[in-house]
Amino acid sequence: MNKLMAALLCALTMLGSWTTSASAQYRGEPYRGRPNMILLGEQQVGFRVDRDAINIAQSEDWYRSRAFRALHFRAERNDVHMMNIRVVYMNGYAEDFRADRLIRDGQDLVIDLRGERSFIRRIEMVYRARANFEGRAVIKVYGEAVRGYGPGPGPGPGPGPGAGRDWVELGCQQVSLFGKDRDSIRVGRREGRFKAIRLHVRGADVEMLDLSVVYANGQPDRLQVRSVIRQGERTRPMDLAGWERAISQVDMTYRTIPNFRGMATVCVEGLH
Repeated sequence: MNKLMAALLCALTMLGSWTTSASAQYRGEPYRGRPNMILLGEQQVGFRVDRDAINIAQSEDWYRSRAFRALHFRAERNDVHMMNIRVVYMNGYAEDFRADRLIRDGQDLVIDLRGERSFIRRIEMVYRARANFEGRAVIKVYGEAVRGYGPGPGPGPGPGPGAGRDWVELGCQQVSLFGKDRDSIRVGRREGRFKAIRLHVRGADVEMLDLSVVYANGQPDRLQVRSVIRQGERTRPMDLAGWERAISQVDMTYRTIPNFRGMATVCVEGLH
């Protein structure tokens, strides 16, 4: 009987040791085996309502070969109530995501970026940790890349002109629900030089009436579009005068086609 009890105690001890080891591995490397999950930053969370920002300290060259489809907000050491998330891009454009969800310790909140996003400068968060005796929580933000690159600062040589990853989003503008409207998307010199642009529409169909690209030297270039762009679709690539140009802003005149799906968003994408 004593031998049986000793064997059982030994088995329980080994099981406890294995469970602790597996738990530590799970917490330390939650995305082991998934090279497309890239840690963008982390932030310690206070017990009251707090605002924090994670600055992505990467060069533009690092982003040129990385595009993200989603962000994973992972809570560790304590539960966190995430209220609001804002993603700010290098060109100043920002997207807001209303979360209002409790993230349990060891679990994720996944934010779909509604397409491929790169050139993320900063991730702003409004949140609150649940007060208990387990200590302060930590939020880790992982970017789910469209392709797996591993943790290094950059992959090898990229594909030729026109390949999917050479297109980067320069900015977006939400379109008025009714009537004709004008808007400008500012790009600036930080985004580099481009050979062509195209438009991507989300949410609802848009009739594009006029499109003008203003270069860094102030010279405008009117591009012929004048067509209906269905939601979820992109226009054909439109070549820029002079082949490679630095863009200051893109001016658009458009009209939303009446629908019951809500407001449309027009995004401008540039080809390096």
